[in-house]
Amino acid sequence: MKKIGLIALVTLLFAQSCITDKDKYKETDIFEAFETQQGFVVLNLPPVLFKLMLNLSEDKTLINSDLTDKIDVIKVLFFEEAKTTISSNEVKDAMNKNIKGFNYNLLTNISQEKTDVSIYIIEQESTIREVLVTLLSEKEYIALNVIGKFTKEEVLKIYQSINMQQVKSMGN
Repeated sequence: MKKIGLIALVTLLFAQSCITDKDKYKETDIFEAFETQQGFVVLNLPPVLFKLMLNLSEDKTLINSDLTDKIDVIKVLFFEEAKTTISSNEVKDAMNKNIKGFNYNLLTNISQEKTDVSIYIIEQESTIREVLVTLLSEKEYIALNVIGKFTKEEVLKIYQSINMQQVKSMGN
């Protein structure tokens, strides 16, 4: 019974994401060029679904704060290299071009083994309007774009609370 309720809730949330006024953020849709290309999955998630993901996080401080109420839109891009797709390096180059074109600024970059995680921001009048978290491994590229109004401290809190393995499993 709980499983059916959870499936119904997720279906309702995805339906809500389709109703949301997506044109409001059209000028900042960094993933638009990839939506129709093979190997890519692009999701527009309602903030409510993001809150559910955070409930599975080990860090419960973000859930209890009003930070999640500041999120307007969440977009996720998944790419997995295959024989019929472009290469991960081509995706990286295209995204770097988009990042420059949309005027993102690098906040931090973390490299571990064969994985690079970068956090980019768009700041307007000392408020961070967009956060872009990218994860690049040998054959995969995952990006999470969070739109809202945040401080740098809040952005770091969001990053610390995101379990990128959970985000990755959503694309599969």
